[in-house]
Amino acid sequence: MQSFWVYVLITIVLIGTGIGYSVYDSIQLKRKIKTLFNKQATLFKQKGNHIMFDHYYKHISKEEARCIDDITWNDLSMDQLFHRINYHFTSVGEEYTYTLLRNFPGHHVDETMLNKITKDVRYREKLSFILAKLGRNANNDASRFTVHYQKKERYNKLMILVSFLPILSLAMFYFGVSIGIFSVILAMGVVMGLSVKFQSQSDLVYNDLFYAIKIIDTANEIMKLNGRKSNDSKMKSVKWMSYFMLNDNKNEGNIALTMINAIKQMFLIDYHLYHRALAILHKHQEDFAAYFKVVGQADASYSTALWRTTLPYYAIPEAAEEKVLEAEEVYHPLLDRAVANDFKYKHSVLLTGSNASGKSTFMKTMAINLVMAQGLNTSTSERFVYQPGIVATSMNLEDSLAKGDSYFIAEIKSVKRLIEVLKLTLPTYIFIDEILRGTNTKERIASATAILDYLNLHQNSLLFAATHDIELTEILTHFDFYYFKETLTEDNDITFDYTIRKGVTTTSNAIELMRIHNYPESIYNQAKMQLKQLEQLNVRT
Repeated sequence: MQSFWVYVLITIVLIGTGIGYSVYDSIQLKRKIKTLFNKQATLFKQKGNHIMFDHYYKHISKEEARCIDDITWNDLSMDQLFHRINYHFTSVGEEYTYTLLRNFPGHHVDETMLNKITKDVRYREKLSFILAKLGRNANNDASRFTVHYQKKERYNKLMILVSFLPILSLAMFYFGVSIGIFSVILAMGVVMGLSVKFQSQSDLVYNDLFYAIKIIDTANEIMKLNGRKSNDSKMKSVKWMSYFMLNDNKNEGNIALTMINAIKQMFLIDYHLYHRALAILHKHQEDFAAYFKVVGQADASYSTALWRTTLPYYAIPEAAEEKVLEAEEVYHPLLDRAVANDFKYKHSVLLTGSNASGKSTFMKTMAINLVMAQGLNTSTSERFVYQPGIVATSMNLEDSLAKGDSYFIAEIKSVKRLIEVLKLTLPTYIFIDEILRGTNTKERIASATAILDYLNLHQNSLLFAATHDIELTEILTHFDFYYFKETLTEDNDITFDYTIRKGVTTTSNAIELMRIHNYPESIYNQAKMQLKQLEQLNVRT
């Protein structure tokens, strides 16, 4: 009898230790959260670029052509922008924000919640704590359950009998203590072996499933915080599983949880929970997708709110139904000392200017602001008015070149997709930098004229193109012309003010840049002489 009470006491101590550990952990978490927003800090440090954030987007975007495609994403350095914005507490929020930046229809930040996060400290701390409890789970794919996930393994009902082997083996004590002990140990070994085998085979999906169940709990807490009634009657049977589907990888040092996991292995509990939870999520896929969006939108709104505080200034974009694009003091969000510009779109735009004068940066500034306006309801400007639409670019062909295409073939393929996008008959913002630079002058000018004319004639297109071919300004007279200029200083250096101007450039700097970068003087002098001769022959290069 005395030994019985010793075991009871040990059990109570272990349970108390587990509870105490959890309480202490919660207190520490709340303390950290209180300082994050004002310090413009994130709770979790980014552990590397190997972490993927596109699982959710890939699951839901298979048939959607209106999103930002991979070429545009790379042209605009959207990975860098994503990491600049990433103050999320959860993997769900990261995946949701990634989807926002892809401009997937029907996904957006909640501006009402965003304002509340910014102004209401108590609300922000409560929401932060709810999200932080869910936390990040690097490279998880819980979003697979937002679509019809088909499990590969079938539920084996024989495993119910196997689970009871340790209990059934107690009957062997009838034949003697030694036989009983041996039978119990053997039964426990068999069941635990099967449990370990199951976990090794299903580890990735099991972790995703565990995280998915936590997402449901988190969504319910967020809805309760926001005064929304949770309709979780269909998912109630999966909710209680979160108390049993414990992952001791997340709770290292918690003895009580380690013991609970050992008991689960002893009776193959994870196997039954796994298949039951999968069946429920499969049946109620749309409900889980809604829960996923609740958590994703809340975390994305928090992250966007915090990111806004890091900006020199920003504007809430104004969406218009008519064809319009106006920006005041708009700047590039990834440049630390960005030069702001004003711009008002009237007709298709042809940009000219010397090398490094700011043409490409301006186009990227406008394109990124269009993406952010539609995804994050944020513009890095004083004012931004636009018509919602598709953003498509052809600016940087490094990825295509890495795949083995020649420069010109890569250009042809890249521009062709812009033509295909116009078939959607939706407002489309097109940005082309140095069109067809990979071919000879005559064919480049002829082909560029035809392509730009074709793109311009589509009523749904808003076209921006940058070029060094001044001849295009003499041919495409129905375009609006803008340029950037440089200044040659007294000490023979070149400076840029990166300010957009109406008109066509009258200067070039390629030869002077060779001098500044210490090319041999003979090359510099011969280049100047050749240029002078060509100008006399009225031949432009």
